[in-house]
Amino acid sequence: MNRIFSVFLLIFLLNCMQLSAQDPVISTEWRKEPDSTAVQPEEETAFADLSRIRFGVNGGYGYRLFRSVIGLNVADQKYVKDLKSGIAFGGELTYFFWKKFGIGLNYDRYLSKAENENDLGEDVMIQFFGGSVTHRSVSENGRNIILSSLLVGYQPYRNYTFVGNENVNFTANTMGWGISAGVEHRFSRKFAMNLTGTAIMGAVYRLKRATSINTETLHLSKDDSVDLSRVSISLGFKLF
Repeated sequence: MNRIFSVFLLIFLLNCMQLSAQDPVISTEWRKEPDSTAVQPEEETAFADLSRIRFGVNGGYGYRLFRSVIGLNVADQKYVKDLKSGIAFGGELTYFFWKKFGIGLNYDRYLSKAENENDLGEDVMIQFFGGSVTHRSVSENGRNIILSSLLVGYQPYRNYTFVGNENVNFTANTMGWGISAGVEHRFSRKFAMNLTGTAIMGAVYRLKRATSINTETLHLSKDDSVDLSRVSISLGFKLF
């Protein structure tokens, strides 16, 4: 988990530290009239037709990063694999107050299911509602954009579990944070597609357990906490 998160963090830092070289300033004080044929800097050209506001949706594969128990049999290994693997989808709305930096709202949902032959099953949903700070680096022609974001927000968690005829609903709310990096290609001024990798971290230490008989709150230790950390790779489109 640490290696995966470190890769995302490194990509974000390298992207933010990338500075475009300033074009040399050509003195025109000796000219009697302004030079109407002066060429605009490449950076200005790249950002010229970019909208300040953008909306996008995405969907793809998600994978949870919690540690599984060592020494499981084949059936239990498959159960854990199914529980860790799921689908992830969401949307974002970002406004760029500056050419390279913007602030936005983000939503992400992760879903997975697992069942075994012993009438045990789980249906998991993890959501993320939060804000983001986004950096964008645009190619010279304005067609390709590298995006990286820092995310902070609120994570509701729900695990609907059944054991035989007994149903148990686990719910919790916690804070989470993450990072994302992606590549975007613009097909027109108003439409683009992107490929994005995202890592979101979080853990639950207080869990509500509800059955048909009663409801109770469980206080979990660090070793027993529910790890919500996950990564995803998604394909999406953006509207400007």
